[in-house]
Amino acid sequence: MTARPDGVRVLVVFHSWTANTLDLASAIGRGAARVPGSIVEVKRVPELRDEQELVAHEHIGRKFTAIQPFPIATPDDVVEADVVFFGSPTRLGSMTAEMKSFIDRLGPNWQKGLLKDKVGAAFATASTPHGGQEITLMGLLATLMHFGMIIVTPGFTAPIFDIAGAAYGAAATTKPGRVRTPPNADEIEAAETLGERATRIGRWVQRGRIEGEEKNDA
Repeated sequence: MTARPDGVRVLVVFHSWTANTLDLASAIGRGAARVPGSIVEVKRVPELRDEQELVAHEHIGRKFTAIQPFPIATPDDVVEADVVFFGSPTRLGSMTAEMKSFIDRLGPNWQKGLLKDKVGAAFATASTPHGGQEITLMGLLATLMHFGMIIVTPGFTAPIFDIAGAAYGAAATTKPGRVRTPPNADEIEAAETLGERATRIGRWVQRGRIEGEEKNDA
């Protein structure tokens, strides 16, 4: 984390084909923006498939076109951020290949110590109530631990977490009762609350670092 007086830089990086994970990413971004001095960006990871194939897909094409306008994240974006949220749909009990590929590209930055001491958090979606949200969150958090990030989770720090999300991150069920649906209002509120919580803690860490550097310079 860089000690800078101009504000805390927040990156929300996600993968999504049907916009459900994007909905959580956007909610996290809104929550982060509530923190005074926050500078928030929401970006998607690069696709591994040809995007035109996704656009032409019978079931996801229309939804994917709403995702395409979001800028594509790079490893430099992660390095420049003070707070980073990683979000992915669940694929067979894990993050998507696209998110894993992006994370693997961060290896050189990790080796240089450029990811340590940043604040990190996670979010995930799955079709069914026990479709892998929590194990996907744990996989993402394990990665952030390897990076040396300061992990922030929801726990049960606000009333909304009693009914939505997970103790490990923001989460949504997107096909309850076999009917596809976007994240509901409670899941969105939980994501917003996590966004604000992690960003506020990131601001505290940043302020502490600035004060420490000022004392060392005195």
